[in-house]
Amino acid sequence: MKILFTASECVPFVKTGGLADVVGALAPVLAAQGHDVRVLLPLYSAIPQKWTEKLTHVCDFEVQLGWRRQYCGIEKLEMNGVTWYFMDNKYYFGRPYIYGLGGDEYERFGFFCRGALNALPLLDFQPDILHAHDWQSGMIPALLKIQYAHLPFYANIKTLFTIHNLQYQGIFGIREVQDVLGLGDSLWTNDKLECFGCANFLKAALVYADMITTVSPSYAEEIQTAYYGERLDGLLRARKQSLFGLLNGIDVVDYNPATDKALAANYTPDDLSGKAVCKKALQEKLGLKVDPDIPIIGMVGRRFRGQWAPCRSAGRSSAKARTVRSWRASGTDPSPRKFCAKATARSRAAARAYPGALPPSP
Repeated sequence: MKILFTASECVPFVKTGGLADVVGALAPVLAAQGHDVRVLLPLYSAIPQKWTEKLTHVCDFEVQLGWRRQYCGIEKLEMNGVTWYFMDNKYYFGRPYIYGLGGDEYERFGFFCRGALNALPLLDFQPDILHAHDWQSGMIPALLKIQYAHLPFYANIKTLFTIHNLQYQGIFGIREVQDVLGLGDSLWTNDKLECFGCANFLKAALVYADMITTVSPSYAEEIQTAYYGERLDGLLRARKQSLFGLLNGIDVVDYNPATDKALAANYTPDDLSGKAVCKKALQEKLGLKVDPDIPIIGMVGRRFRGQWAPCRSAGRSSAKARTVRSWRASGTDPSPRKFCAKATARSRAAARAYPGALPPSP
């Protein structure tokens, strides 16, 4: 099977969160099973030189965005059985950040979506499945169905869209997105592209993708409820026959405790003694009392409601038991940190919110 991933980040090249881990780990696994897997990413200035110096030029062309005609270059790297493509445009991707704070993000990733589709014939690659990830690739299934599907090259391409985090949707003004992508007024109804008076890249994918997946069976159920659905629960319920939750696995190479150099000590199923050393090192790092008899509950994730809320009631009960410590990392929402402070005040055991930081891409 021929598969093209489109994503805004991917390890080992560039990473801000779990999306990069999934794309970077899944593509080589599928390739090892005999599929022709290729991945298309933006060529950010943040990608280390150790990778960019290995790229070879494949093609270049112009992408029409409203009245603008923008250069689009495609660079290539072969590694781990996967062909990695990088979309080059210094104006959009040569900036000192991966994601901006609004501004022209609709234009940056509108360019990425349009460029991805326009590049396919020039790459001499006709995928059976175009697998788009998160809102930054969300317009690809919509553009394919609306503007490309009548062309013979694109007619048989099926689209799969994966929701990694429903909270981030790519919401912008309708007129701005219309201007960039040439999407007519008839498309801006609530059963198509319009979403509460705005353009919504993620909703566009949910409407037009042939299949939808998300990162676990439980998350697939949760996002169909009003509490977790981020105002898209009705649409997700309407598409429940095409919505599947596939549990994310772990990278057993990078996160192998027998060889992981980031651990204080290594361990194996046959010799678990290193785990006690790791626990002691973690307690010391977080400023907790070093005690081998007190369990530690760890959760690594972004500090926002959807990932933290299910753990709060359990955390309260554990804090009452006065024997449990919890550890968190990453994110921006202050509520988990407040909860940890309250848990510490209530209990002899300590709860810690560790803001952490993602290491730079290797």
